[in-house]
Amino acid sequence: MSEQYLKVGSYTPETETQEAVIDRAYYRQGWICKDEEAFLFYPDRVCYVPELSDGGYTRQDFLDMCNGQEDIAALLFDMVDWQHPETLLNELYDTYELDFCPVCQKIYCMMGEQIPCPVCGTNPEEVENADTESERRPAEPGGI
Repeated sequence: MSEQYLKVGSYTPETETQEAVIDRAYYRQGWICKDEEAFLFYPDRVCYVPELSDGGYTRQDFLDMCNGQEDIAALLFDMVDWQHPETLLNELYDTYELDFCPVCQKIYCMMGEQIPCPVCGTNPEEVENADTESERRPAEPGGI
């Protein structure tokens, strides 16, 4: 039995003779294109196109937004369901679902409560200005 991967809509890349073709389908909250197999196995293939956008995102774009951390990139990919990943990432920072440790430079899950960094033990409440936007690693633009 073969593995089943989430596939919502389809994306056909641009060629010399044809523009990219985006065929969106409804998923959770919006009309998108999302391809789990492309995300998992093809880092340079478009795996997500948000609603109201023609810009696609590759696995490498997700990794770039997430400090190269595979687990955070996978979490972000799983969660996007209509919005741009940068927008969702910023929402996760704003609601303390994620935080960026200024000491070890890692993004980590906080589940809505400020907790010490599980990598180096730094407590965000003890780091001066740790909860300001200027101290967080912002989402980088990622669409292609």
